[in-house]
Amino acid sequence: MEMNGVTASPGAGAAAEEGPYTVDKAALRKRLTPLQYQVTQEKGTERAFTGRFNKHREPGLYRCLVCGQAIFSSATKYDSGSGWPSFYDVIDAKRVKLKSDLSHGMERTEVSCARCSAHLGHVFKDGPKPTGKRYCVNSESLQFERDDSIDVPDGPLEFFRGSCAGGSCSARAALRPTPPRPAGAGAAISRVVDKYNRLEGSASGPAAPPGTKGLPEKAITGQIQGGQVLNGRA
Repeated sequence: MEMNGVTASPGAGAAAEEGPYTVDKAALRKRLTPLQYQVTQEKGTERAFTGRFNKHREPGLYRCLVCGQAIFSSATKYDSGSGWPSFYDVIDAKRVKLKSDLSHGMERTEVSCARCSAHLGHVFKDGPKPTGKRYCVNSESLQFERDDSIDVPDGPLEFFRGSCAGGSCSARAALRPTPPRPAGAGAAISRVVDKYNRLEGSASGPAAPPGTKGLPEKAITGQIQGGQVLNGRA
């Protein structure tokens, strides 16, 4: 398997995820790109809409880039409109670790690989049925293994009432009208855009100057309800 690449050879992935895995940080720095290392080992984040798996629609498995464990399937992948690869379920709950993340003034739940502790992204409660979850994952933390026996869902997804507040999920709009934007949300959205661009340790490179829209405003619009950020970085 090409641990650093997009596609793994058939059958190699299963062997790669067996048994314990010890992370050798020095070897990992040589094997991964700087961005991949920053995302998986330093909890960085790629910029929205830049990841190679954001719009990826092939059938197969999405494995942890570091240890090769299969974590997500194309059968539960969907376009959330957030700018990061999104899944509404994991292959097995035991393959991920969930941890509260209060960094950057946001209340989120971090998702990491249970086998090697690589940072994958975050999970939110605004996904489609049947789970209502959205695993918002960095492309730079994943590798893909094609498997034509796995489904690739097509067509609209059904969301729980009240989820995807303000239109943060693209499939939501056809189900019910978009609620009115809360009073003062325009200024709040601009503040969040600027804050995202100034976050220290961003895997996208140096901080952007105030007012620069590194993240498109449409990716932030509707993510604030009553002053709470619902859809943070991956």
